[in-house]
Amino acid sequence: MAEEAAVRAQAEAVRRLKQDKADPDEIAKEVVKLLEMKAQLGGDEGKHKFVLKTPKGTRDYSPKQMAIRERVFNVIITCFKRHGAEVIDTPVFELKETLTGKYGEDSKLIYDLKDQGGELLSLRYDLTVPFARYLAMNKITNIKRYHIAKVYRRDNPAMTRGRYREFYQCDFDIAGQFDPMIPDAECLKIVHEILSDLQLGDFLIKVNDRRILDGMFAVCGVPDSKFRTICSSVDKLDKMPWEEVRSEMVGEKELSPEAADHIGEYVQLHGGLDLIERLLQDPKLSQNKLAKEGLGDMKLLFEYLTLFGITGKISFDLSLARGLDYYTGVIFEAVLLQQENDHVEEPVSVGSVAGGGRYDGLVGMFDPKGRKVPCVGVSIGIERIFSMLEQRVEASEEKIRTTETQVLVASAQKKLLEERLKLISELWDAGIKAEVLYKKNPKLLNQLQYCEDTGIPLVAIVGEQELKDGVVKLRVVATREESWTNSINQANKMALLAWAKETGIDLVQINGQRRYGGPPPGWVGDPPPTGTEVFIGKLPQDVYENALIPLFQSVGKLYEFRLMMTFSGLNRGFAYAKYSSRRGAKEAIAAFNNFEVRKGCAIVVCKSTEKCELSVDGLATSVSRRELEAVLRQVTEGVLSVTLYASPCQKRAQLAVLKYSSHQAAAMAKKTLMEGNMRLGGVDMKVDWLNPDLKQKLQFCVEKPSSSRVQGGKCLGVPKQAPLSPVLRNALDRLNTLCRRQYLGTPLFLTKCVQANSNGWLRFWCRVVIPGCPVPFSGFTWVRQDGRGRSGHEEAKVAVALQVLQILGESSHGVGANPLPFPKSWSVSRECGPVVLLVLGGPSLAGRAETLAPRQM
Repeated sequence: MAEEAAVRAQAEAVRRLKQDKADPDEIAKEVVKLLEMKAQLGGDEGKHKFVLKTPKGTRDYSPKQMAIRERVFNVIITCFKRHGAEVIDTPVFELKETLTGKYGEDSKLIYDLKDQGGELLSLRYDLTVPFARYLAMNKITNIKRYHIAKVYRRDNPAMTRGRYREFYQCDFDIAGQFDPMIPDAECLKIVHEILSDLQLGDFLIKVNDRRILDGMFAVCGVPDSKFRTICSSVDKLDKMPWEEVRSEMVGEKELSPEAADHIGEYVQLHGGLDLIERLLQDPKLSQNKLAKEGLGDMKLLFEYLTLFGITGKISFDLSLARGLDYYTGVIFEAVLLQQENDHVEEPVSVGSVAGGGRYDGLVGMFDPKGRKVPCVGVSIGIERIFSMLEQRVEASEEKIRTTETQVLVASAQKKLLEERLKLISELWDAGIKAEVLYKKNPKLLNQLQYCEDTGIPLVAIVGEQELKDGVVKLRVVATREESWTNSINQANKMALLAWAKETGIDLVQINGQRRYGGPPPGWVGDPPPTGTEVFIGKLPQDVYENALIPLFQSVGKLYEFRLMMTFSGLNRGFAYAKYSSRRGAKEAIAAFNNFEVRKGCAIVVCKSTEKCELSVDGLATSVSRRELEAVLRQVTEGVLSVTLYASPCQKRAQLAVLKYSSHQAAAMAKKTLMEGNMRLGGVDMKVDWLNPDLKQKLQFCVEKPSSSRVQGGKCLGVPKQAPLSPVLRNALDRLNTLCRRQYLGTPLFLTKCVQANSNGWLRFWCRVVIPGCPVPFSGFTWVRQDGRGRSGHEEAKVAVALQVLQILGESSHGVGANPLPFPKSWSVSRECGPVVLLVLGGPSLAGRAETLAPRQM
């Protein structure tokens, strides 16, 4: 031993001399001395030859294989978290007495460890028994948890079928006292979700109940002492034919042939609710208390599974036994159905890929007072799933990325190592996954080839000309498209580009704003209603969509996201996020107002005003509403209404109020009208958002006594009432007639006066309920009593009846107007009498009304 220590010391001395770059002669002298010392110890003939291999039933995993595993783990963990599970961990070994007696005949597969410090230990066989010990030790009576870790079994491995001695288990368990079968149904739903998401092919989830099995054994004449051992034999039916299982029962386990034959009649049955109903009527099973309880719960389970919509993949199978001793109720097992594979000669079959059940008594085994905690859980057979996916990838020659690198920093010329390192440092600091080749002067071709080989999507190329211009060349490896980004906020811009490439999100930049969605991919239906957009302010100018969209999407589905941009590529400090529902907008305000997107940078999030109205002042008095509306429809989109007033600021001029379908449509119209320098009637138009004060002034002037003249340019025109023709007054009768003809029932009108002005105008809220229409019509309207004895309520009914006639498709002949088409989701306004805006709601007959102030006709 002293000689070996001297050799090691001499070897260390040689290494030290080489590190210090000592004189070559001195190094050579010490090397000769080292070789002499080794020669004195003897040659290699006495040394043990090592065999480089992994232990039986274990394996190494290459980066490619680990990438596949990570994909699968992500699917499983996402599902567990979606169902509200917490995560725990336990030691890889337990006290031997903790594991003993919990696994029936499989207890012989437990790995026992050598005595260390007076404790007899064993490697964990599964994750369920340690979980039960954890509950009892910590006095936990209610938890929903998942646990992913390695377990160990001294089994005969079958590596090609995913059967190992060391392997992962992915467990999901619900512990606690709950109503029957609800947690059990959720466990089966989780198995269904995971196998569907992994796209492994066709699968079947078999279910049974230990109480049904025990009741079946009892009525078949199996002695109580043989229940567990016979259950273990039945559990082999998925691997062996019935004849061999029967032979084992009779020959090895000394069961009577008659009892075995009775068991055979039952265990070959499988089906669904119909089989459960049949067994509930079975003259033998129906008399057994345990079997009857199990069948009742199984019926309830299938009712819940029907609500989940997964019974097509569930089979009630009396041959399912699962040999573990601790199961007390429902048991289940998922198997992949054998399928032909186009790439290999043999069909892929890896058998069971998930299993689980209810174990109400296991926790009580560890509790000093025997207190029970009901539990149900499922374990995903991850190794078998890995084996199948690896075979598929190998057969298809699919290229698997083993890194997540987004961009490679490359150089086009020599002596640019410093610039490359500076740039990659910026990218790392910005959170971008980036690499650089570890050579001072790598060839550009080699750098691009490295990207091809490893699947890196982007290359940031630094060259002498780029340095002079203050830009970086970005190249998309797959398409070889190139673009340049300036030096302002360079790192975050590249992060944005890499994120967009990775996620496939399409960002469109138009007129100073960059937009996502509106609608997003896969959107079906109409745009979201008003009140779904939020304003985002006080943004740092170097924060982009790669940080903002995931953040705001975390609280609700985004319909559209717009970031206001400067010409230099910085954002202007504010953005708009439009959600698919008002709830999403409220959640965003609650979660992100005063939220720090980075330390010390709190943003403002509030309800967007969604301004949709513009004011156009300075119009010539000769311009008519129809002429203005025609021009606007040619150059802008989304015009809903145009209202003309006498200008409050200029003599002999008009002011127009333009209402658009959305804030974005109004903003684009404002930009178009301002940049277009449009002229109507020889007068320049001055376009701006409709000022709230001006809007209030317009409304106030409308309430002034009626006057068609403008006095001193201070008072606005007031609308004249358009008298209703006798035919229009007959609208109520026509609506009643139409509803009777179409078998819709008699309309019911609800009206309520909500505002009365001094000049006689009344504002009513109205609702029309037609029995044959699924949703009522409702909205606001302005009316004025005509002095002929009819109340304001009657006038409101007439006005609303006219609009409902139009929506129901009445031709309007004899109603005082030409017929109007009403395409789905179009906005409709009529200029006869009281003004009401009705917005159709898709294919149904339902509508809603929004108020328009009465205007001059």
